[in-house]
Amino acid sequence: MPVSRTGGGLEARLAPSQLELLRRATEAFDVLVPDPQERRFVLGEGGAGLVALFAVEHDPNHSLSLSATEPQLRAAHALLTTLLAMVPSERAFMERVGFFRENAAGVALGLRRGVGAATPAEPDASDTSARSDGSAGSREPGE
Repeated sequence: MPVSRTGGGLEARLAPSQLELLRRATEAFDVLVPDPQERRFVLGEGGAGLVALFAVEHDPNHSLSLSATEPQLRAAHALLTTLLAMVPSERAFMERVGFFRENAAGVALGLRRGVGAATPAEPDASDTSARSDGSAGSREPGE
């Protein structure tokens, strides 16, 4: 799933079926976890606006760009992976969400990879490619 960084957050490119899966998964999760405190524990702060985020109007024949924050997309990933754990039966998952488990797993994986690719890498503390004096290059032994 392509995810790009924008000035205000992230933009995920979704097929209409992926958006519908996320919408239905959010509804199923709210039924399975009715306590708002428990939902917040699982999804974090980004989970609070998922219903509204996935209720966006769109052309069902074309993919869409969904503007979201990184916490919202991380919450969507947590929602899908938690649902997969909570509803291990393919039949029960299909009845609750309306999609196969493999579809939900694929969207979760796409979110993880997409957000990972769009998020700048944190500098590694063990990276020795930059010197303390600001110059680049590897350090010589004893430096």
